[in-house]
Amino acid sequence: MRFLRLEVQDMFAYRNCNRIDFAECTPEKNIVVVSGRNGAGKTSLLNAIKLLFLGTRSEVMRRIRVGDAPLNPKQFMLGVPGRWYGVFPYDERRDGALARVALYWEEGGASYSAERQFTLARGRNDFSERLLVARNGRFFGEEDAEARLETLLPNEVVPFFFFDGEQIQSLADADVGRESVEIERLLGLSFLNDIDRQLEVYVRERRRAGLPEMVRSRIIALEGEQKSEEARAESARRLRVALEEEIADIEAAKARAEEARNKLRSGLSEDERRKMEVRIANFSRQRESLAAEIASKLPVEAPFLTNLPLVDQAFRTIDDQLKSGAAAGLANRLHQNLPVGTITILHDLTPRVTLSAAQSQALKEGVTQLLTDMGVPADSFEHPLFASVAPALRQQLRDRFLTWQQGGRDTVAAHADLLRQMRALNSQQRQAQRELDEADVVSEESKRRFEQLSNEIDAAEGEIRRRLQEIVVHEQDESRASRAVAALADQIRAAYEEHADVLRENKAYVTSRAVRLALHAYRERRRAAIRSSVEDRLREKIAILLAPSQLIKSASLTDNFIMTYQDEEGEDVARQSISAGMRQLVAMAMLWALKEEANRPLPVMIDTPLGRIDRENRNLLMSDYFPEAGYPLVLLPTNTEFGEHGFDQLAPHISKRYEIQNQGGRTATIVEQPVTRVL
Repeated sequence: MRFLRLEVQDMFAYRNCNRIDFAECTPEKNIVVVSGRNGAGKTSLLNAIKLLFLGTRSEVMRRIRVGDAPLNPKQFMLGVPGRWYGVFPYDERRDGALARVALYWEEGGASYSAERQFTLARGRNDFSERLLVARNGRFFGEEDAEARLETLLPNEVVPFFFFDGEQIQSLADADVGRESVEIERLLGLSFLNDIDRQLEVYVRERRRAGLPEMVRSRIIALEGEQKSEEARAESARRLRVALEEEIADIEAAKARAEEARNKLRSGLSEDERRKMEVRIANFSRQRESLAAEIASKLPVEAPFLTNLPLVDQAFRTIDDQLKSGAAAGLANRLHQNLPVGTITILHDLTPRVTLSAAQSQALKEGVTQLLTDMGVPADSFEHPLFASVAPALRQQLRDRFLTWQQGGRDTVAAHADLLRQMRALNSQQRQAQRELDEADVVSEESKRRFEQLSNEIDAAEGEIRRRLQEIVVHEQDESRASRAVAALADQIRAAYEEHADVLRENKAYVTSRAVRLALHAYRERRRAAIRSSVEDRLREKIAILLAPSQLIKSASLTDNFIMTYQDEEGEDVARQSISAGMRQLVAMAMLWALKEEANRPLPVMIDTPLGRIDRENRNLLMSDYFPEAGYPLVLLPTNTEFGEHGFDQLAPHISKRYEIQNQGGRTATIVEQPVTRVL
């Protein structure tokens, strides 16, 4: 497969037809550089080619801001005032206006093209979308066109080929295997899962055949409930994963804001800054020590101590129950039955004892009074909460609530004092940090910018906390649904086991189940072999890209393709100790390994390719990764990202160089430049 060119016409900031030529790319000269200043249109170019493969149906494509819900397709294409310009150029909108992106390539002696067109309609208030895929100039039908493009690059794996260098850290950050489905699709494992799902349906149908109708209906109902719970678990998982991805994006934006804020610091001498930082560090240590003290002293009864009026009410209720003596139910039965029963016993004696009405009444009253004197009061009331609680346990509860009632206020006061100390330390630390910031930033303009960035960082931290809370809710939903699925599976299994003799005679079920088990065994062997191969490649790439690192020297993959990292001693490295730049390098090492394993000949496009990577590791990317990363590889750096030395280092591998020229920020044009020209 040989790619020829990419065309973008009247999309985002681009005007007219802009072309990037790949025809001159060779394995040795595989790189095309498209540079431009910030805001020129590099990300728009990346989004254009992603839109070719994903279309407007993709929610990922339509999520235009971190943390926001995706726009609907019309909003995405036409824009939302104050939020999003849209895909159609704003100043050239008219009915029939055409926006398009197209990719051309050769394969097996034939010429192919894939083009996605968008046309304005209905008074510029709507649009139509069309995908055109052609072979030797003959267009496929609509369904065949989608299938052909999906074969070329499945939607799930688009992020592995077209990505922002600073936003691929989720591969390194992931600790839940959220990319495992996409990785399996990239590596050709997903077709086995598709076959397994079809076999599962057939096996289930064969398994039910021959069972009594009542049993079959019950199993079908249980399986329906199981499917519902599985869907609930999957929905919770997807929501959790989406939030995790949003957190990764927010953290990347927060890191960029912190970096920009740090660049504004220049007013203090090193000695002055060190003294103020030591002061802030002391406050931080005091806070940590106080937090540990609060945690160690906080009693498990805290929920009760924060509701002392309820404690008083509970104590009185338990005390009243104990004062009533015997259990209320027994007491009431004794008062109701013992006096009458005593008279009956006397009447049944030999010789019979016959009492007059007055004597019987006197005996009843005497027995009742005797019971009362013995601590068995009449008309006892038993609280329903204590109906099944033994008397000894009631006494223990009373003693515990008495302790809370008598000492609770003192305990609460002591902890309130500790919390007041914590608030004071927080205030002192914030004030010290504010004094450092104000002393370290000189000009008024810098101070305003510093405050703006600080507000952005605080807002990002708040968004992260909010999403972490939402993740906990979704994790709980997922866990509950998974437990329900397991419980229903046990009920289904028990229903089948009641008719095991029928199943043994069901040849179709026995055979199809054996086929499915064989498929499972094959899938696991193939998966293990591919995982091992990717792991070997990953270690090889990490040895290259992270050679200067003293922290990460190797990596491993779990069964779900989650990366773990090891140091020189083979000990695991915590993700929290890995810098943003190093996470980007680790992610690129994984992408490199996956690309080699998948052996899928497709262009790769990287926006902001060097991101937050330091100079030493940049040189390794230039010399080792970029020449192997794609054929072709399209790099979208800023006009200062490479510098003269970096461009000279890449020059032997560059086949074409372009510059995005954009006057006013909304009329971008891709202009070819001499390869030898220094960026």
